[in-house]
Amino acid sequence: MNTTKNLYAFTLGREWRVSLAELFALWGTDAYQSHTETIAIFQIIGYSVEQLQRKFLNIGGSIRIITILGDTTPASFPTDVIEFMTSQKGTMKIDFALGSYGVEFRLSDIGLRIKKTMQDAGSSIRLANVKNENINAASFKKEKLAKTGHEYSIIQMADMCYIGRTIACQDIDAYAKRDTAKSRDMIIGMMPPKLVQMMINIALWGQNISNMTNPTSIYDPFCGLGTTLIEAANMGICRVYGSDISPEMVRSTESSLAEYIAEERIWQERIMTAGGTPNKDFREFESAVWQMDARDIGSISTSKFPTLHHSNIHIVSEWYLGEIMRPHEITLDRAKEERRKLSRMYDEFFAGLSKIVHGNSQKQASPTFQHSSIPTLQIVMTFPFWNLNGTYSYFIEIYDIIEKYGFEVVSLLPWEMKLNTMKWSLLYRRENQTVGREIIKIVPKK
Repeated sequence: MNTTKNLYAFTLGREWRVSLAELFALWGTDAYQSHTETIAIFQIIGYSVEQLQRKFLNIGGSIRIITILGDTTPASFPTDVIEFMTSQKGTMKIDFALGSYGVEFRLSDIGLRIKKTMQDAGSSIRLANVKNENINAASFKKEKLAKTGHEYSIIQMADMCYIGRTIACQDIDAYAKRDTAKSRDMIIGMMPPKLVQMMINIALWGQNISNMTNPTSIYDPFCGLGTTLIEAANMGICRVYGSDISPEMVRSTESSLAEYIAEERIWQERIMTAGGTPNKDFREFESAVWQMDARDIGSISTSKFPTLHHSNIHIVSEWYLGEIMRPHEITLDRAKEERRKLSRMYDEFFAGLSKIVHGNSQKQASPTFQHSSIPTLQIVMTFPFWNLNGTYSYFIEIYDIIEKYGFEVVSLLPWEMKLNTMKWSLLYRRENQTVGREIIKIVPKK
């Protein structure tokens, strides 16, 4: 078995293109190696395993991160697993699991054979796979495989076959805790926290949020229940701002954010008292939430919100997705009516935003996949599209509005990976939903 260096596999979420776009934003195009619809491999240099594990807490679109240990074959994979497990000294009892990506593998059957071989050699060992399939994130946590470090996967990518060991898996309980902690005074829809994390990472595109001379700021002009602000703070961003037309939503966001920050500060203090270094530092945390119609964004003053007027501000948000319609109620005419309403709303929003960004000048430029390394205004927003019995109706008017006010759409994936949408956008929709989300990244023209 030949070893590899600095290769890591990320197992992708359901909307794999969005997950892949997030990884490009985090690691860049030069780090990319290969991908399928379920897994992507990047070469990541300069990170320890511990640093990657901490980074993974803020990645919304990947289920696992797997360090590539070397190459293998389907025939030698069981022997390779035994070799890696037995090489870890001091292990009294081994709980392990197997995974497979890109290759058919009877995981439970092969796992039981590995278990018997290890038991015959005197090991105390237990297999987590009860079926011939990968275990999910909930089972990974239940089996405490993050602690034991014994989930091994076989990964087939074109003509390459790798063996890898999982070093981190998505903590679904942590997402649920941040979600249920939000103050709710009414029944209202909200963005999934994982999607918000992906959108924030796409907005940041490799920027260092720890840069104290030019700190990163996140602003959500349609903050709702505060999901964007809480997820930004959870990622370590210490300048978060929001506004909403509804006073109830403003109060809800303020309450939920304050509760989250207060709890986090307690944990940070405990870690520092014990001599450790917390992942986040909220000693200089700054936030503001206020009532405002987003169409009045052009009236925000530097005294009210100074960071909107400097270069390192990012808008991450989702506005109104249109009237809720059941599958039998949605028609092309109703979708067109929703598009007309949204057009009027967004025309005023981008007109106001243009006043802040451009003043009276609007320069022309061409969109490109290669993002600038210089911090500037980045806007990542979702816009609705409607599923009309398998045919999608898009909010195409938004592209004319974006162009009209001196902005442009930036591609999130290299051309050969793009969806066949009008401006290289990405789609996020659950199978049974009539309304999905089209994710678009927008920047000022230069």
